[in-house]
Amino acid sequence: MTPAARSLKTAASANRGIPTKIYDLSQPIFHNAPQWAQYDPASVTLEYTIAMNGFNAEHVELMTHTGTHVDVPFHVILAGATIDQIPLEQFMGRALCVDVRGLSPGSAIGREQLAPHAATIAKDDIVLLNTGWGEKRGLTTEYLTAWPYLDGPAAEFLVSLGIKGVGTDGLSIGGWGDPAKGRPAHAALLGAGKFVIEDMRIPDALMDGKKRVFCAFPILLKGCGGAWVRAVAWDFD
Repeated sequence: MTPAARSLKTAASANRGIPTKIYDLSQPIFHNAPQWAQYDPASVTLEYTIAMNGFNAEHVELMTHTGTHVDVPFHVILAGATIDQIPLEQFMGRALCVDVRGLSPGSAIGREQLAPHAATIAKDDIVLLNTGWGEKRGLTTEYLTAWPYLDGPAAEFLVSLGIKGVGTDGLSIGGWGDPAKGRPAHAALLGAGKFVIEDMRIPDALMDGKKRVFCAFPILLKGCGGAWVRAVAWDFD
């Protein structure tokens, strides 16, 4: 082997495992950002400035379930695990994006929408539901109250496949305005020790049926049932 060839081989080995493309699946947090309609508005203000204090620093007030965030069992289960009690590796794994765009506003994502993907979903996969709602994000009644949501039987079906977690680009994995819409999916998933990622934006580039590495590491909030995340996926050569 020539010195040049050895150099190329060494470089390729050193770069093994480095992502070749990173995709951001996170929605931004900002002053009055869209969020669960019952929450007080998010507040992000510049409290210290370079002009007055010699530096810029912001003051942020928001719920733990604002923007792209993770739900863990304590969110709906009194004795459930909190953010700080769950190993980081639980929030990382292979992910498959499932296309459920085209559903009517406020309608349920049922088992019939997921069953065609069952053969592709492997144990410990993370299933990301693309409802198209991430593209609608804004302070509108439709966005804030009418996203397609996962119903209880569909959530139980995903649990039966051995998934690690589920994500959605809607404001919640459950529906708006009725506990019968909002609680069943949360109870099925979080009750089984799975995690939920909500309020994502899923790029079209991920809708090719290819599995990618996904991670959504939460801010280390002790004793909490939810936390903000930077959700990302990536490719390898």
